[in-house]
Parts: sequence; structure tokens; C-alpha cells
Amino acid sequence: IPLEGHRVPRRDGRLLTMRWRLTYLASQRGRRGFCSVVTQQIQRFCEKPQRGITLAEMVSVGQASDMQSALTENAQMLHKELPVRLARRINELQKMPYGLSEMAPVQKVRGWYVRSFNDLISMREPQTMEEEQAFTACLEKILKRHSAVVPTMAQGIMMLKEQMGDDAVRKCPFLQDFLDRFYLSRIGVRMLLSQHVALHEPAEGFIGILGESVCPGDEAEAAVAHATHVCEARYGCCPTVEIRGDVEERIPYVPGHLHHMLHELLKNAMRAVVETHAPHLRPNGGHSAEGVSDSLPPIDITIAAGQSDFHIRIADQGGGIPRSQIANIWNYMYTTAERPKEQDLEIKGGIRNAPMAGFGYGLPLSKLYARYFGGDIDIVSMDGYGTHAYLYLSRIGNTKEPLPQ
Repeated sequence: IPLEGHRVPRRDGRLLTMRWRLTYLASQRGRRGFCSVVTQQIQRFCEKPQRGITLAEMVSVGQASDMQSALTENAQMLHKELPVRLARRINELQKMPYGLSEMAPVQKVRGWYVRSFNDLISMREPQTMEEEQAFTACLEKILKRHSAVVPTMAQGIMMLKEQMGDDAVRKCPFLQDFLDRFYLSRIGVRMLLSQHVALHEPAEGFIGILGESVCPGDEAEAAVAHATHVCEARYGCCPTVEIRGDVEERIPYVPGHLHHMLHELLKNAMRAVVETHAPHLRPNGGHSAEGVSDSLPPIDITIAAGQSDFHIRIADQGGGIPRSQIANIWNYMYTTAERPKEQDLEIKGGIRNAPMAGFGYGLPLSKLYARYFGGDIDIVSMDGYGTHAYLYLSRIGNTKEPLPQ
């Protein structure tokens, strides 16, 4: 909260303590505009503890002999858990520093969360099949309502950048931690919602949205095809990608999460290779890309099936990252790419229509996806040569969700 003494330099070097005190007072007026009853309910649920769910627990629901009873019990758990998680995020969205709480995109997101919170607490705990089905319909509505949360929040951050300058925003205390908590919570909430909804429509090889036997080699091929399409649309060419190692091994995982992470890492690698070895093809360069793809150094994907972790390495010869910039790559406010046009911030079919780069969200969000199931992403770079990205997927199913406080 921007109280007196809490200072961050603006682009012109002056300190804006007084301005932030006024911003804080404005945010307080906005808080009083909330329905007092709803505010009290939100505060009450904020004080309740969250409960981390393990992958094994999610699987057990889909493998129960009495499926309807298992679904009802799972719905009862979600009826208790989801309002707690939403309330905590609403509370934080209402207290964001630097005037973010009063920006239209952030208010829109907060409004979605409040509506979903109200939808959940207005329903009684499911006891019958009919009540469970009505509850599931409510979850589907929430999933649809929250589909544009990431780009809408990105709009709010971009507005803050325009007001304060990129460097000042990047150095703002609390903002990085807030976004980590917010997006990690969103990943968990969407996982629980999607899993319960998908259990009503069983698909072969899946328990909800969890693939029982996902082949990272196959997912890598799909991500390569997707990233290649995006790269060629952007530059007119693309480096080839070679996949080797334990390409036939399988692991229980959420294919959508894996595709998202691989796609983001490949987009970064492809962009780096093209812009390093064919700089005349930068956006708006106006040069022909004919024959360029054959001259670009390939990207290598190596898959290794370890005992506790599944490892995927993506190695490129895209010039690398200066050591002074390595810490910045995990920052939501950092990007070396052109900012996307405003219309690109709208969701149109999910990540498959994402621009090549420009949000600054790709790597930090991918790291959260990896950590959600006990994995991680590491980046090792050799400035002047290239970068190795390591994706670790945990094989252990008893790891609890990492819950933001």
C-alpha cells in the first residue's frame, strides 16, 4: 500500500510519495463503493485456510467405482475451497499499489472474480446428483467468464508502464510477487474447475483433463508445429527443430500445460535464432525470407526420462542473453520484443492465437505452470552463442499444489 515513506523513482528521477498517498486515498474510496455485505463475506472467506490438492487426489476422483458419489464429494470440496481462493485474490486486487486497483482492466478482472465468488456462495453445498450438476454448470460459467483474465491484467500493467515508464515499473516492489501469487492461484483454480467439468465427459486416455499416458515427444512435435506456424507468419522463415532422446517415454500430465510451456520456450528460441542470423527479417524489415530457413542453425530438443523427473532441454544458437539481463527474464514487466497491438490482447481461441512475443509473460507464466505440479524451468545462456532452456516435469503424484498466501 503506497503510504508515506514508500517510494519508487519515476522515469524523471523524482519521488512521487505524495501522489501515491493520493492514489491510496482514491483506492480507499473505491473500496467503500463495494457492497458492504459482499465485502464482509469476502473478508470472512479470506480468513479461512486454503487446502492444497495433490495430483493423486485428482486422479482418485476419476477412478472411483461410484462415480456420481465421487463427483458429489468433489463438488462439496470445491464448494468450500473455491470461494476461499477467489476471496483472497479479490482482496489483493482491491489493495494493489501504484493506482492499479483503479485502472479499468484491473477493475474488470476484480468484477469477474466478485461475480464468480457470489455465484459460488449463493449455491448450497451439493448433496444430490441434481445439485451437483447445477454446481458443475456454475463452474463452466466461471471458466468462460475468466478466460480473458491474463490479457486483461496485462492491459493494466501496460497502462502502468505508460504512466511510470518501463524501468520504474520493473523495479516496483511487490508487483512481481503479486503477479506470481495471482497467476499461480489462477492456474490452480482453473485446474480444479476444468478437472471437475471434464470428469462429466470421460475421454479415452484421460481422467478429466489429466492425460494418463502423455508422450512428451508427441507434445514436443505438436508444439514445434505450432511455434513454426507463428514464427513463419511473423518472419517468413523458421529454423528447423530436431527432437531426440527418450521420445517414446510417457508420463501422467496435463497436455495443455505441457504444450503451453514447450510452445513458449520454442517461440523464444525461434525468435532469437531468426533475429540473430537473419536480422534483416526483423518486423517491418520488408526483405524477402526466401531460402533463409535452410541457412539458420537448428534448434535441438533433448528428452530424458529420469527416475524422479522428466527432463526436456531446448537448445538454440540464437546469440544468448547477456548475464546482466538473465534475472530480468522472469519479470512480467520485461520483454525485448515489440509490444503487441491492443487487439492482440483479446483472447481468440486461447494460446494458439498468441502473437510471437511482446507481453513479457511467456517465461514467468510457464515457470508457474511447471511449478504447479512440482516441476520447474531453468535457463542457462552463453552470451554471444545461444541458450539452453531446461524444463523439469515431476513424476511424483503426491506433491501438493503450491498455494499463494
